[in-house]
Amino acid sequence: MFEIEEDRDLEILLEEMESLIHHPLDINSAGFGDLAKILYLTPTDCLNIIEYRAKHGPYSSTKDVLNVPGFDESLYSKIQPFITVKAKPLRIEKCSVRLRSITELPRSELSEEYYTRSEVKYGNYRVYVITEKDPFEDSFFDYYAFGFLADNGVRSCAVGKYNLDLGSGVVLSPVGSFLYSTDFRVITRERGLFPYTSVLENSGFFGAAYSDSLVLRYTVFVSQQKLDGRIDTLGFARSFDESGNHIDSLSQSRKDRISERLFGYDVHYRIADLQVSSRSYWCLYDPPFVCVDSAVQFYGDRFWATALGLNYTAQSFVIVSELARSFRNRIGGLFGFNGRFAACDVQLAGKYFPTGFYSPKGVEAANDYVGGVLAVQHRSGMADIGMTVSIDGDTETDSAKYRVQFSFEKKVGCVNAKIQTRWRWYGGERDYRGSRAFLRFTPLRHLFFDIRLEDKYVYDTDSVSTGLFAALEVGFEFKTIRMRVRYGIFDTDDYDSRLYVYETDLPGIVRNRMLYDSGYYGFIYCSVRPRRLVTLSAKYSVIEKGDLLDKRVGAQLDIRL
Repeated sequence: MFEIEEDRDLEILLEEMESLIHHPLDINSAGFGDLAKILYLTPTDCLNIIEYRAKHGPYSSTKDVLNVPGFDESLYSKIQPFITVKAKPLRIEKCSVRLRSITELPRSELSEEYYTRSEVKYGNYRVYVITEKDPFEDSFFDYYAFGFLADNGVRSCAVGKYNLDLGSGVVLSPVGSFLYSTDFRVITRERGLFPYTSVLENSGFFGAAYSDSLVLRYTVFVSQQKLDGRIDTLGFARSFDESGNHIDSLSQSRKDRISERLFGYDVHYRIADLQVSSRSYWCLYDPPFVCVDSAVQFYGDRFWATALGLNYTAQSFVIVSELARSFRNRIGGLFGFNGRFAACDVQLAGKYFPTGFYSPKGVEAANDYVGGVLAVQHRSGMADIGMTVSIDGDTETDSAKYRVQFSFEKKVGCVNAKIQTRWRWYGGERDYRGSRAFLRFTPLRHLFFDIRLEDKYVYDTDSVSTGLFAALEVGFEFKTIRMRVRYGIFDTDDYDSRLYVYETDLPGIVRNRMLYDSGYYGFIYCSVRPRRLVTLSAKYSVIEKGDLLDKRVGAQLDIRL
């Protein structure tokens, strides 16, 4: 699910997965919200685990989930590290530290990238500090954030830098919405109030927030922070993207000039299986500005963003919906359904966001987005087969993009094969098709070989652009040692036929490497845990295409006490 053709911050999801590896879920006691943390499970998978447990009694081993409708060996191998039948005692990590450094080779001045994350926990209290230095920034503290969170399971309070994940991603969620390829299962679980440990400089909140449950669940929050952008003499804002990266020298010298102030609330009220929610916040940007980096030329000003959500969770299906009003009274929203019919898992979703719909902590629509997606998946001992059909309409041009995707996965003994094909039509004509093939051969328990093949064809009026990729990867995992070595070649006709290739990276990083032109690339990754509380990771990568040779090396130290 992390193989996406876009630059998305998925650090939040990775942090949850890392936590689950250290503290697997007991499938005999885990509820829907707990199981939804495992991103390989759809909402109906979670409901089926609970339903099977209620009918047949407690699971005696993790392999018993293979008896649950819709589960097979392939899915079990993905979720096995995150589940158990007898949860280990939760060891509270009093202190955890992550230190990371990445640089290019040969090293040039200020080319290093540094990242640190430190957390201290005591009972229900948590203090965290994050620092980052981007390449070619002068200061080691180019970006830093700190915060305090108190959470006893019922009420929580945050001071400093924090994050909110409320609703389905339209106005208050850092993960995204149906506008992107973020998976449906990601937005069905609200994380509420939680620490901000990302390095997106213009995201998150800085101030205070409080959440509690009385008759209903409510959250109130206030935030004021400087955005990492600049205002030029004509009133235009530049380098206003969430990453805070600068595109010119003036951005370096005149950054942090935009003040963002927000305050708002969120309330949830549950009646049996129905949850009704409402959220709203007020935004003020000083000085007002025209944002040339933003997709919608957003005019910074003051406005309200308001949303209403309805979620329904039944025994065999889940429904989510959210309707919102944003900047300049633009109305947009989405709905989603996930259920199981016969032997198939069905996901149905729809969305509508007009041009100019802008929520600073949610959706930004460059064009009219109206459309939907239907995904059907069948898992059995025979194979894992899936089909996805999506429609994205643009009302301004009276046209639509139609996408169709088929996937097939089968595991037989020591061989696991995956095939994915996809097509796209625009204006009644096919303008894109591509496919991916993956084959894993595991001759020994701790050793495997991967073969990856991918092609991409982009059709123009009188030409076809082609992108091709092939790679061989060797992996070794034994006790506390983990290694990966990959060598690949690629050939693309132009930038339109560029390829995005997923690869293993240092813990906490999701890497979908963009490849274009012609050449080769590869990497060597190694992770060692010399002590139970210490993990050392390192990676060396190289890309050669034409006269360009890009070599990078990175190292990371993780300490948990």
